[in-house]
Amino acid sequence: MRRSLTSILLACAVLAAAAWSPLRSGAQEDDEQEQYVHYRRMTVATSFGERNVLVTYPRRRDRREHPPGERYPIIVALHGQTEALSGPRRGHLGWAFLYRLPTALNAVLRGRLTRSDYQGFVRDEHLAYVNATLRARPFRGVAVVTPYMPNISGPVGADAVREYGDWVAGPLLAAVRERYPGLAQTRDGVAIDGISLGGRVALEVGFRHPEAFGVVGGMQPAIRNLEDDLGDLALEAAHERPQRVRVLSSVEDPFLWATRRLSTALRERRVPHTLTVVPGPHDYEFNRGPGSIELLLHGDAALLHEPVDEE
Repeated sequence: MRRSLTSILLACAVLAAAAWSPLRSGAQEDDEQEQYVHYRRMTVATSFGERNVLVTYPRRRDRREHPPGERYPIIVALHGQTEALSGPRRGHLGWAFLYRLPTALNAVLRGRLTRSDYQGFVRDEHLAYVNATLRARPFRGVAVVTPYMPNISGPVGADAVREYGDWVAGPLLAAVRERYPGLAQTRDGVAIDGISLGGRVALEVGFRHPEAFGVVGGMQPAIRNLEDDLGDLALEAAHERPQRVRVLSSVEDPFLWATRRLSTALRERRVPHTLTVVPGPHDYEFNRGPGSIELLLHGDAALLHEPVDEE
């Protein structure tokens, strides 16, 4: 008997729930991570109250807020169900502290990745390819925007997902751009991505808002039985404004076959996309390795680094 989507997500959440304790006990590690990045906390109004948002981007040696002559692209990164269940006071911190995004950011800025950066979940040929790519095209940097996402799911088109997506594509991006003019101002400089439940929501929100997101992704997305509906949305988005689409899963991911079926649905509808399958389970160790690293590498390569005039 196949397990339901809800039971799989809850099983993953139970396994990961203890990971919130390092957020309190690992203060030294958090301090070490912070040397690599700027954390910018903000609150953005919604119809259901203010929501916490964390903006994370590289801490530059020249102390600039963005690279000379260009803006940082934006990746809106949605967290998993454990963080959704933790509530709005700390759920938005998942990528930074539980998935150790700053450590991954430092690794890709270093220009040479190791197996330990991937938590061991990497094939030798892929590691060699990534390092060769970084030598030829060094990582330039991105800003990762992590809003709190409630525990929303249901069928494609569910009101809660629509409402959340309208907020992300509208008021959230507008507030981030107003506060931080050194970040992308156009849709070609903005991606939406996420992992597990966040991957499922990111795909629907991205396809519903091609005017806002030039790049759409989902990692280990919790999309069982939603593949055809998401394929239809992707096709509508492609007709309106083409997007760069990437879905990623892993060999031990309970949503691997659903992700493959989504790729088939996209291929049948002739929606250009990339499917990537890497080693690893569906857990926090994966998030801290391939999850964070692939989020950053793909966003940096796929997004426009907008030029900016400087006086």
